[in-house]
Amino acid sequence: MAEESSRKRKRPVNRRFIDAETGEEVAASTVVTNADDVAREVRVHSVTASGDPGRRRPIAIALWVGAIVFEVLALLVFNGTLSRLPGKALIWLIAFIVLDLICVVVAGQLWKQANHIDPPSEANKVEFFLKSQLGAILSAVAFVPVIILMLTDQESDGQTKKLGVIAAVIALVIGMGTSIDFHPVSAEDLAEAEENAIALGTGTVYWTEFGHVYHLNPNCQAIINSADIYQGDVQAAFEAGRTRACKFCANESGSDVLKDLASTDDEKADATEKADAATEDAEADEAA
Repeated sequence: MAEESSRKRKRPVNRRFIDAETGEEVAASTVVTNADDVAREVRVHSVTASGDPGRRRPIAIALWVGAIVFEVLALLVFNGTLSRLPGKALIWLIAFIVLDLICVVVAGQLWKQANHIDPPSEANKVEFFLKSQLGAILSAVAFVPVIILMLTDQESDGQTKKLGVIAAVIALVIGMGTSIDFHPVSAEDLAEAEENAIALGTGTVYWTEFGHVYHLNPNCQAIINSADIYQGDVQAAFEAGRTRACKFCANESGSDVLKDLASTDDEKADATEKADAATEDAEADEAA
């Protein structure tokens, strides 16, 4: 009885996909959910990939240079070279460490965005790692030397040394944590994802404002209740930071699904060949 009651409550919901810019209906699909039988409008935002990282990488490099400059200034304050600065040395030390951190964090985000727009090739593993994790590497360069020098210094004020080291360690953790690319993508990943999207769908993928993956199906259960959906090609999704396919729509890489599709196509081809051969044999028998 409970199962029958549950089935009765499931009604088809007409989701009307409305272009957010023009207000015109761009797609319509009926899906079965537990919601009421009502028309639900979904605003669709079409996104076009730029394919150009623009000035993100040059700006990131400039910011990393600035971070190194602030690191040097912090060291000069700590060892007393910049003792003529007004105010307490500790305040200047922490101020330069904070400025160092700001440069590192912003540079790391810009570099990751550029890598998602224009991914490096994975042909050379070392080069790919360096390009993908350059933000984390330079974050270490921006803080580790000053931490080591402060820890090994025996002549500085104890309180300044202690607070300076704490501030630098915290900055190092924040800088590296925000700059590490936990999901690095390569040019090969992008090409494969584009092929999979075409093989498994129309080539158009969908994502939401706060989601972390892209979807091949606009009626995927993960976004079925979303009022706003963004659509575009795979590169547009990568640029938006959605570099992985939804596990409900397809496998993580799509390779297994593609293998299944390939095997199905092969089976169809074999069946067609057998049917053609049987037809030819039948025609030959009739002629004889």
